[in-house]
Amino acid sequence: MKISELFYSVQGEGKRAGRPSFFIRTNHCNLRCSFTGGNLCDTPYTSWEPDDKRNIGEMSTDRIAEEYMNIRCNDVVITGGEPAMYPEELTKLCRKLKELNENVFITIETNGTFTGEFVKYADLISISPKLRSSVPYGTEFEKMHSKNRINSETLKTFNSLKENFLLDVQWKFVYTGPDDIAEIRELQSETGFQDSDIYLMPEGITADDLKKKRAETIEACKEGNFNYTDRLHILAWGNKRGV
Repeated sequence: MKISELFYSVQGEGKRAGRPSFFIRTNHCNLRCSFTGGNLCDTPYTSWEPDDKRNIGEMSTDRIAEEYMNIRCNDVVITGGEPAMYPEELTKLCRKLKELNENVFITIETNGTFTGEFVKYADLISISPKLRSSVPYGTEFEKMHSKNRINSETLKTFNSLKENFLLDVQWKFVYTGPDDIAEIRELQSETGFQDSDIYLMPEGITADDLKKKRAETIEACKEGNFNYTDRLHILAWGNKRGV
């Protein structure tokens, strides 16, 4: 797999927030987010400008698993970039982790545009569909991102697995303003996920960004009966790598 970084920290977002976790960050992404708040995605070194020289590079699933076994924790977060771009290797990695530790809890963070056999080994799929507020308008990636940011059939597949108790799924959205809620409702109507599985987090890659949007995001959660999630890693360390 193409790996950007491996590190031990705490999960900063969603229902597992605060859990000590071993992070496996894959390199490269099929989308190019540029939010209306003015920020790119929080890991542009895995998407806009993949930092192949600084990043770890190609790693076998066995080598990644060895690094995990040096850390005494039960939570593993596989994130990106977009880890589901590598479905076969992702499946092998998840299976290997389960073999090594029967108590491991695997979260896969994805934009929801790909699926695969890896769902059989995941404990939580954290889907962050990219709304219109993420489109990089005026760039060379605008058409590509707009075309690929939502894969309705894949999202329906994930929701079906949730409904049939085969997989836990959370739907995590970056909140930039009221227009996002209307689009979330459209997507919900089409896909079928429940309010109780929706998490909103304020758009931002600095503590100041989050502060500006926090109250508005919380109010949107109260009105929609959604869950609020902050970004603990940003609050603790700022927008740094390896945390």
